[in-house]
Amino acid sequence: MDKLISNKNLIKISSNTIIIIYFIFLCIDFITKDLKNTYSVTLKYSAIVLCFIISLLIKSHGYSKRDKSLVQLARLFTLIADYFLAISGNYIMGVFFFSLVQITYIIRHSIMENSKYKNLMFFIVSLSIALTVSLKIEIASIEKNLVVLALIYASLLITSLYCSVSTITRGKYSQKTSWIIALGMFLFFMCDLNVGLYNIVAGGNIKFFLGFLIWLFYLPSQLLLTLSGFKVQYLKKVFCNI
Repeated sequence: MDKLISNKNLIKISSNTIIIIYFIFLCIDFITKDLKNTYSVTLKYSAIVLCFIISLLIKSHGYSKRDKSLVQLARLFTLIADYFLAISGNYIMGVFFFSLVQITYIIRHSIMENSKYKNLMFFIVSLSIALTVSLKIEIASIEKNLVVLALIYASLLITSLYCSVSTITRGKYSQKTSWIIALGMFLFFMCDLNVGLYNIVAGGNIKFFLGFLIWLFYLPSQLLLTLSGFKVQYLKKVFCNI
């Protein structure tokens, strides 16, 4: 019993800490107008570390061992991807690991659906469009390899969003969990949409605003996707003390 309470308290404390960190770094970014402020970057990465820690606390409170493992794997890949993007500045490796993140979520949500082949067909169409666009597009400020990888990632992201929304109507999760997954992936999509626009826009206030929106959407998406690994009944015990 003590272990159960300790586990619940750790999840609650970690989640609340992430929310506090979220508002602190948003204030830092808004006040300093510097999205690469050392304190802000440290707080952002710390929140992603906490999301990974929360995923390790799923234990027997998830939907299945396989679902739990996939959530934890997605969190690990996210941790690595954010290290490359936010800290080391290695964009190719960052996008590569985020591609693995989306593949993991696609597998996770497809396994828990009653119609898996629709997801595969959706991905094939998305990938075909992305590869066709990659042959046509040229962005002077971005190297070709990164553009191609980013477009492949975009096809994975769109497929992942489709799979997450599909869990609402044909998934094996509870209805509330399906909505948590769908909302989390929608916010993830909005984050990456702003990442794309941020890298296209030349500069000025618009570029800062787009950069600000990235983490405004991103961290809530990561917390929601992490918590989606727990059964709703257990989350009620954690956050509502019932």
